[in-house]
Amino acid sequence: MPATQRLTREEKKAQTRERLIEAAARVFAEKGFAESSLDEVADAAGLTKGAVYSNFENKEALVAAVLKAHEDRQSGISDVATGLPTLEEQQAVAARLFSESVNEERDAWLLFLDFTAYALRNPAIYADFLAAHRAGRQRIADMIDQNTPAEGPRFKTDVDQAALIFGIIGNGIAIEKLIDPEGVPDDLFDKLLPVLIDAFEAGRL
Repeated sequence: MPATQRLTREEKKAQTRERLIEAAARVFAEKGFAESSLDEVADAAGLTKGAVYSNFENKEALVAAVLKAHEDRQSGISDVATGLPTLEEQQAVAARLFSESVNEERDAWLLFLDFTAYALRNPAIYADFLAAHRAGRQRIADMIDQNTPAEGPRFKTDVDQAALIFGIIGNGIAIEKLIDPEGVPDDLFDKLLPVLIDAFEAGRL
């Protein structure tokens, strides 16, 4: 962007929001969601607490934004994979990128676990948390449906069921990798994905 070009008000607000999300991800990962304050997030972002409240209603809303950014990065994996010419290449790249993301997104996975436990103990926010979680699962189902080839093998397993299974296995691998990084092979999901695809095409799951 040229030095003489001034940002619009909306562009400035978007930049501020992004700074807060990035700072919150660092603070929450270091201290945990419950032990972190919005003052600490504002300090880490080099902004005022007022800037936080002008963008997010409360700490829960900020956590949701951090997790949504993580989810968007995960969704980007399918965007990369589906651009490849064959289903086999798509599967291989998607599995590899997911495995890499488990290592690279460690802080976001920790926050996901942290906030999940918090939401399960707090009925006031659980409904919104569940809705967001189900929306993420629906995006997986939509991605499967949109990228199933018109010709060739198709899933006999319902796409919603397939999305649920993908989520369960992906989350499980991520949690085990957090607990025991050396004990969980980096290529585990790479090996599981073709097995899952075969099972979905045969309707065994």
